Amino acid sequence: MNIVKQQFNSQADNFHSWAVTKNTEYMQRYADFVNISKTDSILDVACGSGDFAVFMADKAMRVHGVDISEGMIDIAKKQAQVNHLGNIDFECHNVEDLPCKRHSFSLVVCKSAFHHMENYTGVFKKKIRCCHPKGRLSIQDITTYDSRKVNDYFEKFEKAVDISHHATLSQADYFQLFDQNNIDIIRSLVVEVELNFNEYLSHAHQTKARKERIDKLLSAGLSDPEISQFF
Repeated sequence: MNIVKQQFNSQADNFHSWAVTKNTEYMQRYADFVNISKTDSILDVACGSGDFAVFMADKAMRVHGVDISEGMIDIAKKQAQVNHLGNIDFECHNVEDLPCKRHSFSLVVCKSAFHHMENYTGVFKKKIRCCHPKGRLSIQDITTYDSRKVNDYFEKFEKAVDISHHATLSQADYFQLFDQNNIDIIRSLVVEVELNFNEYLSHAHQTKARKERIDKLLSAGLSDPEISQFF
């Protein structure tokens, strides 16, 4: 957890300004998917710089965002103030021990964060505790590639770009997470998103050593016929 906290504190501004973080089309798609309504009280787990929480605020009754990074939460709070939102608040806290009352939210979401979590099963159980028994839980995140070779390569690449990356889960892993906790899956959605390569690299804080490692991995990937098609 210290690695995640340190990395996101150092890259808070980069992450906040990343085109993917700011993409309202992606946010609207996810908001539609979880079916946000004006009666919803929403918990955004690992909310980052608060972009999605702020996006949801005028669509819901209230929104509460929690993240481990002080840098991210500072930006999130400023966003809420700038947008004059009175139904949203943010809290800096380890999401493995969510500081929320039992069954206090009708919708609990987590966007693009499970791949940073070593104890993702524990976080999921905390999400369940915070969610009303008749509420909804949702996870939005990247998933593994079908090819073991391609997936192993991009796991190395992800960790080179962002040292806080722990492991990408498969679709089956996510389904199992819901199944093991006796939660019905209402619907699922797979979306392919193209990323600008340079923007993707710059969303995380890069040291000289990591840039050199990324260059080597990139060269190796581009020279491999199977891997190169994914760039």
